[in-house]
Amino acid sequence: MPVAGLSEGDRILLRDRPWRVRKVTGAGERHRIVEVEALDGDHPAELSVVVPPEEITPLPGEAIQFDLRGLDSFASWSRAHLILAATLVRETGLLTGARFGRVAIEAYQLAPALRLLAKPRPSLLIADDVGLGKTIEAGLAILELMARRRGSRILIVTPPGLMDQWRQELRDKFGLEFTLIDNASGLARVQTDLPAGTNPWDVLPRVITSLDYLKKETVRGRALRKRWDLVIVDEAHALAESGTPENPYRTQRTRLGLALREAARGLILLTATPHNGYAHSFRSLIELVEPTHAAFSGSPKDVARRIETASIRRMKAQITRRLPDGRQEPVFPRRSVCGIPVTLASKREKELLHKVASYCSRTARAAASSDEAELIGFAMQIVKKRALSSRAALARTLEHRLDALKSEEARAEPPDRAELRDLQADLPLVEAAAERTARRILRSAIPKEERRRRSEIKALNAIRRLLKRLPSTDPKVEALLAELRRVFAEDPTEKVIVFTEYRDTLEAIQASLDGDPEFADRYVILRGGLTRRQRLARQEAFEKPEIRVLLATDAASEGLNLQRRCRRVIHFELPWNPNRLEQRNGRVDRYGQTREPIIRYLYYPDSPEESVLDQLIAKIEQMAKDRVSTPDVLGLVAGERRLADGLTKLDPEADDVDTRKDDLVRLFEDRTAEFVQNVRPLLAVGGDAAAEQERILRLLDTAEPLLPDDTRLEEIALGILGHDAVRAVSSREGILRIEVPPAYRGPGVAPVYPAATFRRSIAVRYRPQEVEYLTPQHPLVLALAADARRRLLQVYAGVRGIRPRRLAARTVPAGEPPSVVFTFLGTIQGGGGLLEEEILAVRVDPQGHLLGDPQANLRYVSEEKTTGDVPRACLERLFAAFFERMRQVAEDEAKRLAEERARQLRRRRGEQAALLRQELERDLADRLREIDDEERRARGLIEETGQVRLFAQETGRGGFQARREAAKAAAENRREEIEAFEQVDTPAPPRPLGALFLVPEGTVP
Repeated sequence: MPVAGLSEGDRILLRDRPWRVRKVTGAGERHRIVEVEALDGDHPAELSVVVPPEEITPLPGEAIQFDLRGLDSFASWSRAHLILAATLVRETGLLTGARFGRVAIEAYQLAPALRLLAKPRPSLLIADDVGLGKTIEAGLAILELMARRRGSRILIVTPPGLMDQWRQELRDKFGLEFTLIDNASGLARVQTDLPAGTNPWDVLPRVITSLDYLKKETVRGRALRKRWDLVIVDEAHALAESGTPENPYRTQRTRLGLALREAARGLILLTATPHNGYAHSFRSLIELVEPTHAAFSGSPKDVARRIETASIRRMKAQITRRLPDGRQEPVFPRRSVCGIPVTLASKREKELLHKVASYCSRTARAAASSDEAELIGFAMQIVKKRALSSRAALARTLEHRLDALKSEEARAEPPDRAELRDLQADLPLVEAAAERTARRILRSAIPKEERRRRSEIKALNAIRRLLKRLPSTDPKVEALLAELRRVFAEDPTEKVIVFTEYRDTLEAIQASLDGDPEFADRYVILRGGLTRRQRLARQEAFEKPEIRVLLATDAASEGLNLQRRCRRVIHFELPWNPNRLEQRNGRVDRYGQTREPIIRYLYYPDSPEESVLDQLIAKIEQMAKDRVSTPDVLGLVAGERRLADGLTKLDPEADDVDTRKDDLVRLFEDRTAEFVQNVRPLLAVGGDAAAEQERILRLLDTAEPLLPDDTRLEEIALGILGHDAVRAVSSREGILRIEVPPAYRGPGVAPVYPAATFRRSIAVRYRPQEVEYLTPQHPLVLALAADARRRLLQVYAGVRGIRPRRLAARTVPAGEPPSVVFTFLGTIQGGGGLLEEEILAVRVDPQGHLLGDPQANLRYVSEEKTTGDVPRACLERLFAAFFERMRQVAEDEAKRLAEERARQLRRRRGEQAALLRQELERDLADRLREIDDEERRARGLIEETGQVRLFAQETGRGGFQARREAAKAAAENRREEIEAFEQVDTPAPPRPLGALFLVPEGTVP
């Protein structure tokens, strides 16, 4: 094409892509600077080139011409429209992405995705119970946002031990590939595959990273420099404010949460424990999702609306499934939880427990008023807990402590304040890091007074002598083996997971299993420090019939899903945090479990600590049966003390030990009652999960199975690929071998798929490496749609050199008039992005009259087997003289339809925005009153007690006035979000796709 012939609006082919010319300027006698905008891709790109040396090729105009050289078969023309429609963006209506996850979906799992789609900013706290499938819910939300082109850049932040699990789940269940950046080495590894100077965080579309790595300020700065469309944080309670209402503080993770909120267009927080009993901690999570919804005062209706909008929480007991006969059945079987008491046979064994407990209690009390009180308190907790775990763990703990007490050279530097706060908050730590921190505490929490050090050494030596005089067999290990024998005698096919908190204890159990012919070589170990390949290999080994026991530390309590193979868990010792217990139970008590989960725990009735925990666990189980959330209320006691402190200071040799035990149980009951009264309403609003499920089923207008197979997509895609490319695989219906024609091969598309299916009901039964799942978001389907887009919309020949064919003809019943269905792609934008794409079908007769409506006319576009051939001469006779006028009528009508649809969207969004603005003003007023009340209480405390610490802390964090300003700033940001959400642009004229000639039967000679 001569350079001089270029003008604005021309369509050209440049660098194998179609472009529209925006501007042409001179650059000497022979050259021109040509500014163009891309016509393909989801996001239009702009480019300036010099011609020559750049080569350009003219492309035909977009308008439909009556040129029968572009006539296609009706079947091919129809399939091109239908495959294009399968990948278009929907603003509202049925779920378009979530239905294509490789999961057997329950109605309750779709609720988060539906809530996110209704928000100006897709952000939500998903606080479902352990085992309900929060990863699946997040994956479904990702698919839905991607289908609407709102999720191109996605960042997932997890505890270190869950990164591989997330990557595997997203790949297997949703066909999504994520790049893993776990640490500095991982970043360097990824960097080698990118051009020099490129920031991986900026260019990689989907990334999984570690919460502990990202919290580092230098890493955070690079990773969050460019905004992400969606950020998902697992175990998000780690981002909450810590401390008590009297002494709140922000950790590195809290600051990371605030940075993530600012760096994300959408934020999903996942946690089974959203509330630790303190309102300020829960508020900090709500503020990450939507700061203006973090007011807990005002009318109960407003408070309920705020929390329900910002979060979703369901308990296992709430979840039911509708049967074909209309009855409801529980999705999760009721579980059995009870303790196995370990009776100590000899006086010396009881004496050992009592001496350790007494030593820890007295040492902690002696340090109560010293500078090292907190550190020594932590050290005594470690000693007590390890003594209650195993004698092996106790022996090693005694050595560490004695070495440090006797020799300054053996002492360690204490953990810094941030590490101690993480321990106090019981945040998830890497197993090796947790053990190192415990050793540092044992070796650094040394009393300054010589007298106290000598007293400890004397007590520890007495404990060590007593330990050496006891038999080598550990009573807890013997009790475990006895329980395993009982289980396997009852059912040899059962499998059991045995959890312990400590590596020393794990090694002791392992030694006993190796020494017993019944268990040697019949178990596998899962602990921290294993590679991903090792973890997977051991999980697969546990599935073998001959392997009976999985011996695991808490490194396996997250990201391990064994519900289909196992239902039994034995806790070798009782964790002092019930959330950890629940995380372990969730490995078998989770979605997909069909049998009764059986949970057991070993405990010493002679131990005052474990006898208290035994009582509290029974109460927690009853709470769960009563559908009461069980957050970390067990970890809360009066003031700044925690349950761990109370258990540490229990002295079995003290006269008041029984009274103190009763006090701890009573304190738990009081805190539970307070929780149920004050906190549970915040978590339980809108909590009728059964009603919500029914609403979802009505919305989807479906019965079981939920979201049936999309056989229409299969039919369309196979028709495009052709019979030569597809054949059935053996006798398995719905599984196909596909040899992809060269024209559709491209990025992400394999030349051959040995086994593939379009049916979700089949995909869920196989692993991804066994059967490929082809969905509208799959690269092969997108390649088919891209070819249709090139042909119908971009109108150029492409690599095959075939002339674009945009015309087709078919017969209709004799009673219908001859007419033409003109098809258009209508696009509506607003809120800073694409809102909706729709194929419009406008039917016009030769006299220029409009026939039917767009929805009714679409039925002519759908392929039908009974369509007769129409000779070209017949088309010339019926339509040639009238085509230009018919096309103009169709274009005008398509423009009117697009504008009407935009008005509908604008009206609906305007109504939503008006309601959101009204709610926002009430939310702001309630939050400001709440801050005023907090300030008055703080001032009253100062005047009453003379204690200025609280008020000083508040002013140190910015003061109450700063809180007010922050609330107002958040409200202003919300107003801007609502304004953007309300915006619906005036649509551009719909772009023509094709024309279908409808010829009545009998007209054709």
